[in-house]
Amino acid sequence: GHEGSMVTCVDVSTTFGTIVTGGADGTVLVWDLRTLTFLRKLRHSNIVAASEELGTSALSVSLNHKNGNILTLVGSTLSLFDINGNTIATLEPGMEFEPTNRPSCAIATDCPEWMENGVVAVSGHVNGDVRLWGLDYENKVLVMRHQLPDKVHSCPITALRVSGDRQDTLLVGDKSGKMSVCKTLQLEALNQQEIALVLHEIASMNTDKATTTAHG
Repeated sequence: GHEGSMVTCVDVSTTFGTIVTGGADGTVLVWDLRTLTFLRKLRHSNIVAASEELGTSALSVSLNHKNGNILTLVGSTLSLFDINGNTIATLEPGMEFEPTNRPSCAIATDCPEWMENGVVAVSGHVNGDVRLWGLDYENKVLVMRHQLPDKVHSCPITALRVSGDRQDTLLVGDKSGKMSVCKTLQLEALNQQEIALVLHEIASMNTDKATTTAHG
């Protein structure tokens, strides 16, 4: 087990019959849900301390309930493992957070890791930021896809939850007790003028990208 170290986080998948636990010493262990027996320890590398107080403790563990992938936040380092404990991705080498914007919690989504522009993880930060992460599968790195533009929270994010059959609703809670709900854009909810505006923006982005490639 965690050999006397305080358990700081836990997640369970009944689909994969798996329990994942994280400890104050940074250890992340995987257990069999049916037999409650130890399976494996996840091997982390290049862990950066979250703070002087927290050190390299495990702050979050989260399971993808579609494929069994495991997201961990140990110290201020995000990592993604497959169900067998193999490392799929971590942050790019040299990428470090400032103490004022380090991650305070993180969750996995149910997005397949092979989706090029999909969001496989969401992180909440001590300054209230919420970031969405994709996966560069070939280079084994987590890539920040988006940061929520509306600054709803101004203190540490303490809880995150993605819900809905389409994984289209994000619930966010912070240290002050404030909670917010974010939903992805649904085209069927837009009128014709709004759809035309979205299509124009997409066309502009594609044009800019093509121009950059041509001059590159």
